Amino acid sequence: MTIHLNRGHVLALLLIFILASWLIIGLSSESEEYINPRPLVIDNGLRKVQVERMQGKLVERSITVSGKTAANRSVELKSEIRSKVKAIHKQKGERVRKGDLIVELDARDWPARVAQTRASLRQYKLEFESAKKLLKKGLYNEAQLAQAETALANAKADLTNAQLNLSASRITAPFDGIVDQRYIELGDFVKDNTAIVKVLDFSPYLVTGHVAEKDASFINMGDSAQAILVTGDIINGTVRFIAAEADDKTRTFPIEMEVLNPSGSMTSGLTAKLQIPQPKQFAHEISPALLILNDQGHLGLKGLTPDNKVVFHGIEILKAENTGIWITGLEEETQVITVGQGFVDYGEEVTPVYKDAEEANKDMADDLAETGQE
Repeated sequence: MTIHLNRGHVLALLLIFILASWLIIGLSSESEEYINPRPLVIDNGLRKVQVERMQGKLVERSITVSGKTAANRSVELKSEIRSKVKAIHKQKGERVRKGDLIVELDARDWPARVAQTRASLRQYKLEFESAKKLLKKGLYNEAQLAQAETALANAKADLTNAQLNLSASRITAPFDGIVDQRYIELGDFVKDNTAIVKVLDFSPYLVTGHVAEKDASFINMGDSAQAILVTGDIINGTVRFIAAEADDKTRTFPIEMEVLNPSGSMTSGLTAKLQIPQPKQFAHEISPALLILNDQGHLGLKGLTPDNKVVFHGIEILKAENTGIWITGLEEETQVITVGQGFVDYGEEVTPVYKDAEEANKDMADDLAETGQE
């Protein structure tokens, strides 16, 4: 009997053959068991963390304050009378000695008034002396003597006033310094309280700034200090003033460093970085990446106790450098968790891994990747 197979039968038989072959091959192959070569949790059930034994050392630090140079004294001389500028004896930038005439105002009639009041004073002195003699002879009474004494006192006051006005026509330097600004020109008419010139004293001169609250208690008047000017020059001096009360708005403390300057030459307003050296402190250098905040918001890092339990170390930042930051608050030798600290809790016992930094970082990164905890 001849069996006739159509195209559909052939395709069905072919599909059955393929499925049977796949099942036979699958059953004959051996299944391979996946084994994690380096699990994060080892045989004793403890997590592994990279730990570095950090050794502290004595380091120097300076309190750094942004500041500027300033004159020791700065005085704006003003007119005390109404008059015209008669002569200018010192130009801007010129050095002056105490008492030097800088600007001369028209004295007008004040020299004559001084002479007049001086003559009147002599007259009233004679009258007062005569009144005293006449009182002794009984020719004057007490009231007349008092009247003569009052006239004498008025004459003295008039002379003093005339001399002050005459003196006010001469604007002189109150101290050795430099004429920094001149606000008038020859022939100008000035009124009372008109600014005439500004005189600066740069011997000594100052570097001023504002100290942060956290640093103010470490600075005392008389401390040695130095400043790096924007020009690159380094100048040395001493702290001559630090405020006892903080500024209400900025909560900082004004500070002044005094710099001896026999030559008297300097420029006010130059940007400067004021540095006040502090005693050496015991500190550790770490990477800023290790810093964490605990539940109370305190800054620190995770470390290990001698029995390998995770603990929080509170720290304070001493100073920052290009290679890392220096911190205080740790013991002389401290075990610090450098990799894996994010996966362990305080009080948890762990297995420390002490390796070279590069190799340990690679190993721990692989461990975390294999457990899906990156």
